[in-house]
Amino acid sequence: MISRVAEICHWLLRYVERADCTARLLRVHSGMVLDVALPPSRTWRPLLIVLGEEGRFLERFGVKGAQDGEAVQEYLAWDPDSPVSIFTSLRMAREGARTVRETMSLETWQALNATWIWLKDGRGRRLFNRERTAFYEELTHRCHHFHGACHNTMLHEEPFDFMRLGLNLERAGLTARILDLQHHALGNGGAGAEGTVEAVEWIAILRACAAYEPFFKKRVAPLSGPAVAEFLLLELAFPGSVHHGLNRARNFLARIRPGRNSEVGARSEERLRELHDEVSRMRIEEVLDRGIHEVLTGIVNGTAEVSQAIAADYFSASLPGDLQSAENAQAAQT
Repeated sequence: MISRVAEICHWLLRYVERADCTARLLRVHSGMVLDVALPPSRTWRPLLIVLGEEGRFLERFGVKGAQDGEAVQEYLAWDPDSPVSIFTSLRMAREGARTVRETMSLETWQALNATWIWLKDGRGRRLFNRERTAFYEELTHRCHHFHGACHNTMLHEEPFDFMRLGLNLERAGLTARILDLQHHALGNGGAGAEGTVEAVEWIAILRACAAYEPFFKKRVAPLSGPAVAEFLLLELAFPGSVHHGLNRARNFLARIRPGRNSEVGARSEERLRELHDEVSRMRIEEVLDRGIHEVLTGIVNGTAEVSQAIAADYFSASLPGDLQSAENAQAAQT
């Protein structure tokens, strides 16, 4: 498998996951701001922060724009110049899929291409203008359809492994970013006094991570900040948790690596192992004592470092000695 194809496969599911996450965030947040009286600093601007777009947005629209729900939703849903908008994410996913069409199943390609056409031909835009919640829900359903087609109809070989590696790294990083939206409610030492507003915000965090029902099925303790943080960080059985994402990413990275004695993938596997081991040893009490914002920032930075190591190992690296020797020997025989 050539590195260009591997890189496109790796990013394909990351883009789809990013579009799905943005749609969930916008759907949940637009409902919450109607139900709860929040200060301007905690209405729409936090979404720009969690998606890493605060600086770029403020340069174009200013502070007032960051308090305007319509402006923020338009930017995060449709702006072609925003690297994290739903429109941009699906455009990049579809363009990547088109160039590696031979590695995908027909059903996987059709699911993604149909979603892009729906978004591009005006039907998605009309639904967005007419019924905002329905648009976000439809987008999420289409992303789920794509993931199901990918998992159930593709050969579980290298292209699939690179796709799932990207998906799980993206999901772990996004969950940490979303949880960081509410880090102020936990402070550095515990939950403190939580009122109705905080409870609504924790429920919104769970819904944004598609974790509302799993959380209450798994937990018997009352809703609280520490309980939500523990679930989204450490619950191995929940596919959206940081722990689960890093665990599965480690599995797919091991499947990709040629062999333990090969130089290929050594850096990325070591960095991912360190990050996964750190998270797997965490206890929520220690996280709160240390400061959850610091922990989550470390996880976000850690997943970025793993992604950079994967890029260096698999997408832009020269052949290591063992593979170069094999290639030279093959060339000499021909």
